[in-house]
Amino acid sequence: MPGPSIAEIFNSTSPDFDLVTPLVWGPAGETLVARARVSLGDRVLDICSGTGASALAAARVVGPDGHVTAVDFAADLVERGRTSAYAAGLRNIDFRVDDVTALPGRERGEYDVITCGFGVFFLPDMDDSVRNLLPLLHPGGRLAVAVWHDDALHDFTGAYFAEVARVTNTPPPPGPRAPSDGPPHPITRIDTEDKIVGWLESIGAENVSASVLDLRVPRTDEFSWSMVLGSGLRGALADLDADTVEDVRVGFLQRLADEGITEVDCDTLIAVGDRPAD
Repeated sequence: MPGPSIAEIFNSTSPDFDLVTPLVWGPAGETLVARARVSLGDRVLDICSGTGASALAAARVVGPDGHVTAVDFAADLVERGRTSAYAAGLRNIDFRVDDVTALPGRERGEYDVITCGFGVFFLPDMDDSVRNLLPLLHPGGRLAVAVWHDDALHDFTGAYFAEVARVTNTPPPPGPRAPSDGPPHPITRIDTEDKIVGWLESIGAENVSASVLDLRVPRTDEFSWSMVLGSGLRGALADLDADTVEDVRVGFLQRLADEGITEVDCDTLIAVGDRPAD
């Protein structure tokens, strides 16, 4: 039986996704918008928007004369983002359920900025998918992406997958940096400043720069489990019953404590490049 789709996994995270926002998605989204130099009157496309951390930040900046289009394939997350925008009184943002690899309006250059927080490595073909977004920018428009930096979450996810393996009596899944005969995991191709600058240049962006947002979150039981349930890590629990999930939760939190992990490394790499002028 096939496992759950990416959309199904992220729809299942929706009750917990926002619990992580104040400490991770929110600061990263605000910084992404700032480093993308979003300004008054801009038209912004935010892809893989989740519940809208960067889209809502952009909407607050562009003002009533600007507009933000937020796109994600997880309908439950999109609905939560739409609700948050309404509650905040933001009427300059449109949340849509859509496939970012097949957006209409290509070649029209209708956006000033495209942003993507923690999403490019989930796209089916990262290079072609992002390369094909560039024509949606006007010449000189900016593309800005946020990804996990280098060893972000390394110890945290290592403890989590080790506990899933223990409880289910299965081998832990290989990490993205494990040796492989196949192509490298997309994350490993863009997880340092040099790598992500080279990657954006290779798909056609110019004037590319990258910098790191230092983001360390104190490790508490509440945050640690919310980070699992409110992110793609939840996928490892998809086929487990409630009692088994509880065994994973208890063992995981104990393992973090036993290993002396006092903070969670959520360092975020943010890169910005321009669409070349015609």
